[in-house]
Amino acid sequence: MRKALASIACLTLGILLVVPLSAQEASPVKEVPPKLADKTVNTDILPSGTVKVLLLKSWGETSIWQAMSTNWQNFGKKPVTVDTTTYIDSDFTYQNLVSSKANVIVMSDPAGGIKQYTPAEIAAVAKYAKKGHTVIGTYAVFQWSTVDNRGLAPVFGFSSKITYNTTAVAISNQFTKTKAKACLLKGITGSSWQSDGYAFTQVPATGSWTGHLGKATAVAESDKFLGVVSFYTAPTYTGVFVSNFPEYNGGTDDEQLLYNAVTCYVK
Repeated sequence: MRKALASIACLTLGILLVVPLSAQEASPVKEVPPKLADKTVNTDILPSGTVKVLLLKSWGETSIWQAMSTNWQNFGKKPVTVDTTTYIDSDFTYQNLVSSKANVIVMSDPAGGIKQYTPAEIAAVAKYAKKGHTVIGTYAVFQWSTVDNRGLAPVFGFSSKITYNTTAVAISNQFTKTKAKACLLKGITGSSWQSDGYAFTQVPATGSWTGHLGKATAVAESDKFLGVVSFYTAPTYTGVFVSNFPEYNGGTDDEQLLYNAVTCYVK
């Protein structure tokens, strides 16, 4: 009897250990890092040359995007201000993007946050990009579960016709530089770095970005191209994609990478 009870207890403990992991398959549990005490930035007195960043429909606020408006000077000379609230949970139009006067638009794990972009929103992103505005995407942008945002893939130089992973794919988060002199990697020392962000990746269903980068160029990869950091140089803008989730509790190198993504390609 005691053996039977012990077996049941072990089985129960095993279930308790497994459930939280499966619950985090798509994206981190919505335990958003604490907001800064005062992250409000007065946009009427922004320093000259400030790069305005706007988060569109995304998983949610994360530590790095929250902090960048106030600690940008730790990573470079260009001031940065980030709007993490206006459209992060809201639908938007092309005119909304124009009115925002954002230099950079960001899609932070939208599919992983179960945020479906409409055809009109995908067209708005593409049109705004073509007007000379940097676009940044991180982690599960294109597909996750039943969310299909593959129409956004061409903005980053990728194909919208292939399938991307819709279940969890973990990576080591150890990124090796493939183009060490790329602006995206400025300030990140050594030939590789360990990301402290959420250690999962968006990847083509084949299990590798090899052969699926399309018009984009990889500047770093993880686990034999299971993870990738890439940029796409279009005629009028640059699209940056980071396949893991560096802004979620990321470290210094993660913030440097995202600061570079924000500032390197502003027209």
